[in-house]
Amino acid sequence: MSQQKNAVEVEDIDHAIQQLSAVHVETPRDEGARAAFGRLLTGEGCGLSPRFLPNIRETRGLAVVGEPGSGKTSLVRHILSGETGLNFGGDIGSTKCLHVTVPSPATLKSVGLEILNALGYRQVSERRERWAIWDMVKHRLSMLGIMVLWIDEAHDIYNSGNAREKEDLLKTLKSLMQGPQAIVVVLSGTEPVAELLKLDEQASRRFAKVRLRPISVASDGDGLANLVTTYANRVGLEAECDPELVQRLISAAREQFGMAIEIAIGAIETALRSGRSELTRQDFVDYWFMQAGCPLEDNVFATGNYAS
Repeated sequence: MSQQKNAVEVEDIDHAIQQLSAVHVETPRDEGARAAFGRLLTGEGCGLSPRFLPNIRETRGLAVVGEPGSGKTSLVRHILSGETGLNFGGDIGSTKCLHVTVPSPATLKSVGLEILNALGYRQVSERRERWAIWDMVKHRLSMLGIMVLWIDEAHDIYNSGNAREKEDLLKTLKSLMQGPQAIVVVLSGTEPVAELLKLDEQASRRFAKVRLRPISVASDGDGLANLVTTYANRVGLEAECDPELVQRLISAAREQFGMAIEIAIGAIETALRSGRSELTRQDFVDYWFMQAGCPLEDNVFATGNYAS
């Protein structure tokens, strides 16, 4: 009987953590990113379509740039999901938005093959010429009525180190944004995404840039403390979230919002699995020990000199 009870409790905890992880926290940066994306489309619902420049069959794109853990992927996914006319996440044939992650190594051919795979072409030979692969990409995007192509982890293109590949890929992306079947391209990744666009002035001009800035105690401390408390209360925990704990949390997260949320949820899960009724600093200490495997004197939530 006790084993059955424990199994139910574990299932309840798993469900609670999944629900917390699925919550998107609205911040001021959402408004700016949503406004930038909104300028790329026109209409609404079934009438949604890419916005073309006046007198030119050409669209514009969006680059969302942030450090690892900033929450850029979550932000883009939330914005795309909010456009009902895109049916983001739907099956091929019904969705109007395609999401791909840059493969490694990132080459013009590998990115093209990854897009074809997402479009349902899974048996395309790698021996095909690059131009043939991208002709297939353009044809398939047009045939399925894809309006938005979201390329995540786009910094890997810049990090590939091959200047010719970078230039060719930028030219190819520009070609997707031109002509009667032009689409909107969204890039997300770390700072090299911005550096990639700088390699081509025309490409850079075509993309609006949204940078996700680091968080700080001064500007975000109170909001983060309230958020951690709200999350804890939602799963039945009392919360002890003093200013020093918030400072430690921001330091552990390397001043990145998404990572701070991830750590807070990890600490909440630690408290729940320990059978405690209150979220305390010790739960952060224990979670960080499991994540970083560092000795107590190096644990950012336990050491006196946590800023270092």
